[in-house]
Amino acid sequence: MEVKDIGLAVVMIISSMVLTYKWLTRLGDSDPVIIVSAMLLVGSLAIMIILLDVRLRNLEEALNTKERSIRINIKGVEDNLEKKIDELSKSTSNTIGEFSKRMYR
Repeated sequence: MEVKDIGLAVVMIISSMVLTYKWLTRLGDSDPVIIVSAMLLVGSLAIMIILLDVRLRNLEEALNTKERSIRINIKGVEDNLEKKIDELSKSTSNTIGEFSKRMYR
């Protein structure tokens, strides 16, 4: 979690408390249970958003790691295949060269 995420969560909780208090005082009822429950509701929402962000970051990191691994493996297979094709090409060229020499004799 980053500091800005925690800061934004605190701002959400405080603003919900102030907003609920102001609404209730305008209605003539300032029940502290309602204010605390509004704070808990917004606090749990903020924590849920932060946890979702952490999960997404972990998932992104895992995907990047797997992608890097796959790229390395593909590069290795590509190099190996290129070597084999070069050997096959040289062998084929040598064989064709030998057949050409035999045909002219």
